[in-house]
Amino acid sequence: MAVNDALSHREQKKEETRRALARASAELLLSEGSDGMTVAAVAERAGVSTRTFHNYFPRREDALLFFIEETIDELRQQVEDAPEDEHPLDIMQRLVTDRVDDDGTVSDDPGTLLNLRSIADHLSYITGPGDKERVMHIADGLLDALHQRARGTMSRQASALMMVSCLTAGAIAVESRAAEKGSDCMVMFPSWASTDQSPAEVLDEGFSLLRTGFGR
Repeated sequence: MAVNDALSHREQKKEETRRALARASAELLLSEGSDGMTVAAVAERAGVSTRTFHNYFPRREDALLFFIEETIDELRQQVEDAPEDEHPLDIMQRLVTDRVDDDGTVSDDPGTLLNLRSIADHLSYITGPGDKERVMHIADGLLDALHQRARGTMSRQASALMMVSCLTAGAIAVESRAAEKGSDCMVMFPSWASTDQSPAEVLDEGFSLLRTGFGR
């Protein structure tokens, strides 16, 4: 094997390990909470030693930040690669509802938008000022892609409002089921999400209201 090929393979393996550790951190945060997301548990889940973890990330929070940034970049690419005639709101509906189960359970996949929001919310509470600033701007790339997709029909601020509203619509659709199971909720008052409708019906209604401007 040529030297360059060996270096390339080594770098690829290192990147795979970095991604595995970051994903394991996100998965454990969602399933076990912050207390269960120890460095030892993350390393075990990724199949490496704790020493290896620290070769890649100084802290657990750095692994979570890396995971969110990498995943948001992948979502940004999905927006850019969407069909030319697909409206930003339709793209967001597709991304928000991706892998939300019929019973309203958010997928265990930490890379869904709703789970990313939960991870970012957690980081905003536990990190220092520097990291908080990083979290605040973590979705800027996705926002820019949505704004560009609007092709001048929305300001950047309006695009941000649309993005946040779509995330809230998705959260409300799953909150009543989460509250029933005793899970953490992403909206301020979970009782607001109480309904006899299915999560799919709540999602459809929410995005319909976003399209019509709440009847105005």
